[in-house]
Amino acid sequence: MAGQGQIKPDTITINFQLSSKILGEKATVAYPEYMTFDTSGLYPVTDTEGRWSVKIPAYYPLHIQVWDDNKIKGVVWGVLNLYCRPGTSADILLDDINGHCVFDGENAEVHNAQIAYPVKIENFHGRMFDMPMQRAAQTIRRIHDRNLHCIDSLRTTHSDIPRGYVEMLNALVGYGFGMDMTQNVFGHFAEQMPDIMSQGLTTLPKEMCDLLNEVETRDLLHPQGMIPTDATIYFRDVINLESMRQKGFISIGVDDVNDMGLEVITRVYPITLIDSIDVSDDVRELMKTYYYLDKCGDEMMTAQRDAFLRKHLNTHSYEMLKGYLANKAEQFAVPAKEEVETLKEMALDSLTDGQEVFQKLILPYRGRVIYVDVWGTWCGPCREEMEHLPTLHEALNGLPVTYMYLANNSPEELWQKSTVRYGLNHADCVNLRLSNSQQQAVEHYLKVHGYPTYVIVAPDGTIVNNDAPRPSEVSSVRKTILKLIEK
Repeated sequence: MAGQGQIKPDTITINFQLSSKILGEKATVAYPEYMTFDTSGLYPVTDTEGRWSVKIPAYYPLHIQVWDDNKIKGVVWGVLNLYCRPGTSADILLDDINGHCVFDGENAEVHNAQIAYPVKIENFHGRMFDMPMQRAAQTIRRIHDRNLHCIDSLRTTHSDIPRGYVEMLNALVGYGFGMDMTQNVFGHFAEQMPDIMSQGLTTLPKEMCDLLNEVETRDLLHPQGMIPTDATIYFRDVINLESMRQKGFISIGVDDVNDMGLEVITRVYPITLIDSIDVSDDVRELMKTYYYLDKCGDEMMTAQRDAFLRKHLNTHSYEMLKGYLANKAEQFAVPAKEEVETLKEMALDSLTDGQEVFQKLILPYRGRVIYVDVWGTWCGPCREEMEHLPTLHEALNGLPVTYMYLANNSPEELWQKSTVRYGLNHADCVNLRLSNSQQQAVEHYLKVHGYPTYVIVAPDGTIVNNDAPRPSEVSSVRKTILKLIEK
């Protein structure tokens, strides 16, 4: 493995052209992060020629979604769904004058087929808990069969339909079946667990095992095809169910385990049990890397972790994960002294780059730990977490901590009222409402995927955690901050 170098992602380029050449037309480009199964977003705006262009990092082919304010008839599912390979481009001509969309570039055939032969894939997500497990399973099978019949009818009617488009539709259908059936088993297991335990059983009932075995994971999810964002739920449930089946229900609790998550992987959910699941080698490596990141996060690589990963991952996955962690550490590293001095002289309003905006915001608070809260007045979970702020402030009282609140898309009057209501105007608080463009740039830099998001910045300006514990997790927040102060 030594000497091979860290594997870095290639790029997918998306070029957009608006026929009317309107300046300032906003769009959202959402794509899955391979290593974390999360969703990242880009927010391009058309220039004076009605154009924008973005580059997306990609280890494998990606399912990319593009939202635009224009309502174009025939766009599938209200969004432009792109399926692109690394190193290729997708060119989009959105004719908002005549009301149609044309794709060009290496991936154009599949893209254009979506417009010419639109198909709505039916799913059963979230509805299986209103009926018995076996009845839900029957309904899931019927939906799966209807979807396959729909695709077969399309192929029969249109002999010239691109093969890639058919493969994409089959992937959607297969994934939907696997997701629904796994959620069906997992959800009903949670509901029935008290009864199962009262009977003295310590393994999954046979009927649940039979339904789980019905899910052919080898054909449903594969890194070389489409990896939807919801795959993280699917993988988690498959691993958890397999663990329950092999080990029984009763095991050591996550709260009883230390050592940055390694023991959680090896003792609570052994990473080796993934080897027993009937999936392809690539999917197996994907499960292992996801589970490692889920438990250990993006923290620094220790000698113990390095040895652990070398033992359990193949060469390609090991190098990819190491490269991912190294790239992220580089992205969130402290800027050079010269860059910091330059930022001091620049006005905040003149900055557009997310990293520069964020570093400018935290400059006055160097030497202190900064606890950043990315929230919105419109966000229920954000407001719920703010109810815990008094307890958090009390637990961190006397420590060199600054609380920074970045409000997303929040009306000024409501934002000001919230500042008073939640005590965001204290001496140790920084309450900010940036322009939409700067807020989006900062969120893209911090890789914000949902609200609220919490970020912890070390006294030297290094971002040490961009998915930090919430205010309601007071002990975890305090523990993390104390480690930084002690350094």
